[in-house]
Amino acid sequence: MDISTILQFKQDQEFSKLLHHDNYIDLTTAALELARDDQPDLKFESIYTWIQQRAAELSGRVAMANDDRTLLQCFVDCLTKQHGLSGNTICYHQAEGSYLNRVIENKLGLPISLSLIYMAVGKELGIDIQGVAAPIQFLVRYDSQAGPLFLDPYSKGDIYTEEECITHLAQLGEFPRNELTRLLKPATHREIVVRMLMNLKRIHEEQQDYQRAWNVQRRLFALSPLSNTLKKDLAALSYQTKQLSLAVELLEGCLKSCPESEQSDIKMMLQRVHTELAQWN
Repeated sequence: MDISTILQFKQDQEFSKLLHHDNYIDLTTAALELARDDQPDLKFESIYTWIQQRAAELSGRVAMANDDRTLLQCFVDCLTKQHGLSGNTICYHQAEGSYLNRVIENKLGLPISLSLIYMAVGKELGIDIQGVAAPIQFLVRYDSQAGPLFLDPYSKGDIYTEEECITHLAQLGEFPRNELTRLLKPATHREIVVRMLMNLKRIHEEQQDYQRAWNVQRRLFALSPLSNTLKKDLAALSYQTKQLSLAVELLEGCLKSCPESEQSDIKMMLQRVHTELAQWN
Protein backbone atom coordinates (compact mmCIF):
# COMPACT_ATOMS: atom_id res chain seq x y z
CA MET A 1 0.00 0.00 0.00
CA ASP A 2 1.37 3.43 -0.96
CA ILE A 3 0.41 7.00 -0.05
CA SER A 4 -1.85 7.52 -3.06
CA THR A 5 -3.83 4.42 -2.14
CA ILE A 6 -4.40 5.33 1.50
CA LEU A 7 -5.80 8.73 0.48
CA GLN A 8 -8.73 7.11 -1.32
CA PHE A 9 -12.09 6.59 0.39
CA LYS A 10 -14.29 5.47 -2.47
CA GLN A 11 -16.83 3.78 -0.20
CA ASP A 12 -17.24 6.88 1.97
CA GLN A 13 -19.10 9.47 -0.08
CA GLU A 14 -19.55 12.06 2.69
CA PHE A 15 -16.00 11.83 4.02
CA SER A 16 -14.72 12.09 0.43
CA LYS A 17 -16.53 15.41 0.06
CA LEU A 18 -14.37 16.84 2.84
CA LEU A 19 -11.27 15.75 0.96
CA HIS A 20 -12.47 17.84 -1.97
CA HIS A 21 -13.09 20.84 0.31
CA ASP A 22 -16.87 20.49 0.25
CA ASN A 23 -17.68 21.38 3.85
CA TYR A 24 -21.41 20.73 3.59
CA ILE A 25 -21.86 17.05 4.27
CA ASP A 26 -24.43 14.82 5.92
CA LEU A 27 -22.85 14.49 9.35
CA THR A 28 -24.88 11.44 10.34
CA THR A 29 -23.62 9.51 7.33
CA ALA A 30 -20.06 10.77 7.80
CA ALA A 31 -20.07 9.62 11.44
CA LEU A 32 -21.34 6.20 10.39
CA GLU A 33 -18.60 5.98 7.77
CA LEU A 34 -16.07 6.40 10.59
CA ALA A 35 -17.83 3.70 12.60
CA ARG A 36 -17.68 1.35 9.61
CA ASP A 37 -13.87 1.24 9.89
CA ASP A 38 -14.38 -0.80 13.04
CA GLN A 39 -17.62 -2.51 11.90
CA PRO A 40 -17.21 -3.45 8.22
CA ASP A 41 -20.71 -4.93 7.98
CA LEU A 42 -22.45 -1.91 9.50
CA LYS A 43 -25.70 -1.00 7.73
CA PHE A 44 -26.79 2.61 8.01
CA GLU A 45 -30.51 2.22 7.29
CA SER A 46 -31.56 1.25 10.83
CA ILE A 47 -29.90 4.38 12.21
CA TYR A 48 -31.69 6.59 9.69
CA THR A 49 -34.97 4.90 10.62
CA TRP A 50 -34.38 5.47 14.35
CA ILE A 51 -33.73 9.17 13.72
CA GLN A 52 -36.86 9.47 11.58
CA GLN A 53 -38.93 7.78 14.30
CA ARG A 54 -37.69 10.22 16.94
CA ALA A 55 -38.50 13.13 14.64
CA ALA A 56 -42.01 11.75 14.15
CA GLU A 57 -42.46 11.53 17.92
CA LEU A 58 -41.31 15.13 18.31
CA SER A 59 -43.14 16.79 15.43
CA GLY A 60 -46.35 17.47 17.33
CA ARG A 61 -44.57 18.55 20.51
CA VAL A 62 -42.30 21.10 18.84
CA ALA A 63 -45.20 22.51 16.82
CA MET A 64 -46.99 23.29 20.09
CA ALA A 65 -43.93 24.75 21.87
CA ASN A 66 -44.66 28.28 23.10
CA ASP A 67 -41.05 29.46 23.08
CA ASP A 68 -37.57 28.39 22.02
CA ARG A 69 -36.48 27.03 25.40
CA THR A 70 -39.62 24.87 25.50
CA LEU A 71 -38.81 23.66 21.98
CA LEU A 72 -35.36 22.51 23.11
CA GLN A 73 -36.84 20.96 26.22
CA CYS A 74 -39.00 18.81 23.93
CA PHE A 75 -35.80 17.33 22.46
CA VAL A 76 -34.44 16.66 25.95
CA ASP A 77 -37.68 15.03 27.08
CA CYS A 78 -37.70 12.75 24.03
CA LEU A 79 -34.06 11.83 23.53
CA THR A 80 -32.68 11.98 27.06
CA LYS A 81 -35.63 11.29 29.37
CA GLN A 82 -37.77 9.02 27.19
CA HIS A 83 -35.03 7.20 25.22
CA GLY A 84 -32.33 7.42 27.86
CA LEU A 85 -29.45 8.95 25.87
CA SER A 86 -26.74 10.33 28.14
CA GLY A 87 -23.02 10.15 28.79
CA ASN A 88 -20.59 8.93 31.42
CA THR A 89 -16.84 8.94 31.89
CA ILE A 90 -16.49 5.35 30.65
CA CYS A 91 -17.35 6.59 27.15
CA TYR A 92 -14.09 8.56 27.09
CA HIS A 93 -12.20 5.27 27.10
CA GLN A 94 -14.35 3.17 24.74
CA ALA A 95 -14.68 3.63 20.99
CA GLU A 96 -18.34 2.59 21.17
CA GLY A 97 -19.11 5.99 22.69
CA SER A 98 -18.19 7.57 19.34
CA TYR A 99 -20.14 5.20 17.08
CA LEU A 100 -23.72 6.41 16.55
CA ASN A 101 -25.17 2.92 16.20
CA ARG A 102 -23.58 1.83 19.48
CA VAL A 103 -24.65 5.02 21.22
CA ILE A 104 -28.26 4.36 20.24
CA GLU A 105 -27.99 0.70 21.28
CA ASN A 106 -26.21 1.31 24.60
CA LYS A 107 -27.83 4.72 25.31
CA LEU A 108 -24.38 6.06 26.23
CA GLY A 109 -22.05 8.28 24.26
CA LEU A 110 -19.48 11.02 24.18
CA PRO A 111 -20.75 14.60 24.11
CA ILE A 112 -20.03 14.92 20.39
CA SER A 113 -21.83 11.73 19.35
CA LEU A 114 -24.86 12.56 21.52
CA SER A 115 -24.86 16.05 19.99
CA LEU A 116 -24.84 14.58 16.48
CA ILE A 117 -28.01 12.65 17.30
CA TYR A 118 -29.74 15.84 18.49
CA MET A 119 -28.57 17.61 15.33
CA ALA A 120 -29.78 14.76 13.10
CA VAL A 121 -33.25 14.69 14.64
CA GLY A 122 -33.42 18.47 14.38
CA LYS A 123 -32.47 18.33 10.72
CA GLU A 124 -35.22 15.78 10.09
CA LEU A 125 -37.69 18.28 11.58
CA GLY A 126 -36.26 21.27 9.71
CA ILE A 127 -34.88 22.74 12.96
CA ASP A 128 -31.33 24.05 12.71
CA ILE A 129 -29.42 22.70 15.71
CA GLN A 130 -25.67 23.25 15.32
CA GLY A 131 -22.64 21.71 16.94
CA VAL A 132 -20.31 23.75 19.13
CA ALA A 133 -16.74 22.58 19.75
CA ALA A 134 -16.63 24.01 23.27
CA PRO A 135 -13.66 23.20 25.51
CA ILE A 136 -14.13 20.31 27.95
CA GLN A 137 -17.21 19.02 26.18
CA PHE A 138 -19.10 19.40 22.93
CA LEU A 139 -22.50 21.17 23.00
CA VAL A 140 -25.31 22.00 20.59
CA ARG A 141 -26.57 25.48 19.80
CA TYR A 142 -29.97 26.78 18.71
CA ASP A 143 -30.20 30.41 17.58
CA SER A 144 -33.44 31.73 19.03
CA GLN A 145 -34.88 35.18 18.44
CA ALA A 146 -33.68 36.27 21.86
CA GLY A 147 -30.15 34.97 21.30
CA PRO A 148 -28.40 31.60 21.20
CA LEU A 149 -29.38 28.79 23.52
CA PHE A 150 -26.98 25.95 24.33
CA LEU A 151 -27.90 22.39 25.21
CA ASP A 152 -25.64 19.79 26.84
CA PRO A 153 -26.76 16.29 25.76
CA TYR A 154 -24.03 14.67 27.86
CA SER A 155 -25.28 16.07 31.16
CA LYS A 156 -28.89 14.98 30.69
CA GLY A 157 -29.89 17.95 28.56
CA ASP A 158 -29.12 21.07 30.59
CA ILE A 159 -30.12 24.23 28.65
CA TYR A 160 -28.20 27.51 28.97
CA THR A 161 -28.35 31.03 27.65
CA GLU A 162 -25.04 32.28 26.26
CA GLU A 163 -24.17 34.03 29.52
CA GLU A 164 -25.10 30.95 31.57
CA CYS A 165 -23.08 28.72 29.26
CA ILE A 166 -19.98 30.92 29.54
CA THR A 167 -20.28 30.90 33.34
CA HIS A 168 -20.70 27.13 33.39
CA LEU A 169 -17.70 26.45 31.14
CA ALA A 170 -15.53 29.00 32.96
CA GLN A 171 -16.16 27.13 36.20
CA LEU A 172 -15.29 23.77 34.61
CA GLY A 173 -11.93 24.80 33.23
CA GLU A 174 -11.14 28.34 34.37
CA PHE A 175 -11.16 29.58 30.78
CA PRO A 176 -11.09 33.33 30.03
CA ARG A 177 -14.66 34.50 29.36
CA ASN A 178 -13.74 36.42 26.18
CA GLU A 179 -12.11 33.27 24.77
CA LEU A 180 -15.21 31.21 25.58
CA THR A 181 -17.43 33.63 23.66
CA ARG A 182 -15.38 32.97 20.54
CA LEU A 183 -15.41 29.21 21.10
CA LEU A 184 -19.21 29.07 21.31
CA LYS A 185 -19.58 29.79 17.59
CA PRO A 186 -20.99 26.93 15.45
CA ALA A 187 -18.36 24.39 14.40
CA THR A 188 -17.90 23.52 10.74
CA HIS A 189 -18.66 20.00 9.59
CA ARG A 190 -14.95 19.47 8.99
CA GLU A 191 -14.10 20.55 12.56
CA ILE A 192 -16.68 18.12 13.93
CA VAL A 193 -15.32 15.17 11.95
CA VAL A 194 -11.74 16.00 12.98
CA ARG A 195 -12.77 16.18 16.63
CA MET A 196 -14.44 12.77 16.37
CA LEU A 197 -11.31 11.33 14.78
CA MET A 198 -9.06 12.80 17.45
CA ASN A 199 -11.24 11.24 20.15
CA LEU A 200 -11.01 7.84 18.46
CA LYS A 201 -7.26 8.11 17.96
CA ARG A 202 -6.73 8.88 21.64
CA ILE A 203 -8.89 5.92 22.72
CA HIS A 204 -7.22 3.43 20.35
CA GLU A 205 -3.71 4.53 21.33
CA GLU A 206 -4.65 4.40 25.01
CA GLN A 207 -5.62 0.75 24.44
CA GLN A 208 -2.52 0.16 22.27
CA ASP A 209 -4.79 -0.90 19.42
CA TYR A 210 -2.45 0.36 16.73
CA GLN A 211 -4.34 -1.00 13.73
CA ARG A 212 -7.50 0.89 14.67
CA ALA A 213 -5.39 3.95 15.51
CA TRP A 214 -3.82 3.65 12.04
CA ASN A 215 -7.28 3.59 10.42
CA VAL A 216 -8.12 6.85 12.18
CA GLN A 217 -4.75 8.49 11.51
CA ARG A 218 -5.11 7.65 7.83
CA ARG A 219 -8.27 9.77 7.74
CA LEU A 220 -6.68 12.64 9.65
CA PHE A 221 -3.74 12.65 7.24
CA ALA A 222 -6.05 12.51 4.22
CA LEU A 223 -7.81 15.65 5.48
CA SER A 224 -4.47 17.53 5.79
CA PRO A 225 -1.93 15.74 3.58
CA LEU A 226 0.55 18.64 3.77
CA SER A 227 0.87 18.36 7.54
CA ASN A 228 4.25 16.94 8.52
CA THR A 229 2.96 16.18 12.02
CA LEU A 230 0.09 14.05 10.72
CA LYS A 231 2.38 12.37 8.20
CA LYS A 232 4.94 11.57 10.89
CA ASP A 233 2.22 10.15 13.18
CA LEU A 234 0.93 7.97 10.36
CA ALA A 235 4.50 6.76 9.70
CA ALA A 236 4.88 5.81 13.38
CA LEU A 237 1.61 3.86 13.32
CA SER A 238 2.56 2.25 10.01
CA TYR A 239 5.73 1.04 11.71
CA GLN A 240 3.70 -0.30 14.66
CA THR A 241 1.39 -2.19 12.27
CA LYS A 242 4.32 -3.60 10.23
CA GLN A 243 3.52 -1.56 7.11
CA LEU A 244 7.21 -0.86 6.78
CA SER A 245 7.41 0.20 3.12
CA LEU A 246 4.64 2.74 3.72
CA ALA A 247 6.46 4.01 6.82
CA VAL A 248 9.61 4.56 4.71
CA GLU A 249 7.66 6.46 2.04
CA LEU A 250 5.99 8.69 4.63
CA LEU A 251 9.20 9.43 6.53
CA GLU A 252 11.12 10.22 3.35
CA GLY A 253 8.32 12.62 2.46
CA CYS A 254 8.65 14.26 5.88
CA LEU A 255 12.38 14.76 5.38
CA LYS A 256 11.76 16.74 2.19
CA SER A 257 9.53 19.32 3.84
CA CYS A 258 10.15 19.35 7.60
CA PRO A 259 12.17 22.01 9.45
CA GLU A 260 15.81 21.23 10.04
CA SER A 261 15.15 20.94 13.79
CA GLU A 262 12.97 17.86 13.18
CA GLN A 263 15.21 16.07 10.69
CA SER A 264 17.35 14.17 13.19
CA ASP A 265 14.32 12.56 14.84
CA ILE A 266 12.87 11.56 11.47
CA LYS A 267 16.22 10.13 10.33
CA MET A 268 16.36 8.03 13.51
CA MET A 269 12.86 6.73 12.87
CA LEU A 270 13.77 5.98 9.27
CA GLN A 271 16.88 4.08 10.35
CA ARG A 272 14.79 2.00 12.76
CA VAL A 273 12.33 1.10 9.97
CA HIS A 274 15.14 0.18 7.56
CA THR A 275 16.70 -2.04 10.22
CA GLU A 276 13.46 -3.95 10.64
CA LEU A 277 12.96 -4.16 6.88
CA ALA A 278 16.40 -5.75 6.56
CA GLN A 279 15.43 -8.38 9.13
CA TRP A 280 12.29 -9.18 7.18
CA ASN A 281 14.31 -9.56 3.99
